[in-house]
Amino acid sequence: MSRFRKFVTIFVLLLFVIVVSFEFYGTVAFAVKSISNQLYSGYLWLGVGFLIYLICHRFVFRKNIDIMQTMSHEGAHMLVGALFLRRKIYEFNAKSSDSLSYGDNTLGYVSSSRKGNYISVMSTLAPYMLPYLTFVLLLFRLMIKNECLPIIDVIIGFSLMFYFFCWKKDTRRDQSDIQLCGVFLSYLYIITFVLFNLSLIIYSLSGGMTEPMNIFGAIGHYFTQTWNDILMLVDLIRN
Repeated sequence: MSRFRKFVTIFVLLLFVIVVSFEFYGTVAFAVKSISNQLYSGYLWLGVGFLIYLICHRFVFRKNIDIMQTMSHEGAHMLVGALFLRRKIYEFNAKSSDSLSYGDNTLGYVSSSRKGNYISVMSTLAPYMLPYLTFVLLLFRLMIKNECLPIIDVIIGFSLMFYFFCWKKDTRRDQSDIQLCGVFLSYLYIITFVLFNLSLIIYSLSGGMTEPMNIFGAIGHYFTQTWNDILMLVDLIRN
């Protein structure tokens, strides 16, 4: 990437970070207001899912959490590469850390087409910012009866807490993916899309039993709110 393109990319991402941070603050305030008004929402059940995962992480998944996180990491590479970049996947490999031989520090990898110097940033950094199983559950939530929403919301919270632990483990400066894309640029991408994805999840769990929000409504609501906030900021600057 040329210096000019890198400068433009960083400048645009910095603007996006500011915008998504502002919107994320708005979504959190929205959730807090819903809880304080004692309105039904998925946030309570999301918290229950968090708690259940913490218990499972400590007492149930202890022996296999390492390889589960590695499979999730490589799965994100494979999903984005295959579905969105139309790459052919040749091999998927995941190991636990206690199975590595001396001098081997590769826990997993995905072998695909379009190798060489061209590397998609979105595919490379997908494991650090895309909770794809959570979004699958949000799509599944569209087919659930309103009375059963608490059950799926607990599962959504369970999956999201799993990703929090994955991100905590993987998002390090010495990660090969992050080194490959550049540490500063990688963290800008990760922060931007993590906040964006979390905002969509928060909005998706809003609403009452009779009129629950869904992922598509959340996307529309997010971008509408973002556009209105940008116009508001422009008006403030002009005045």
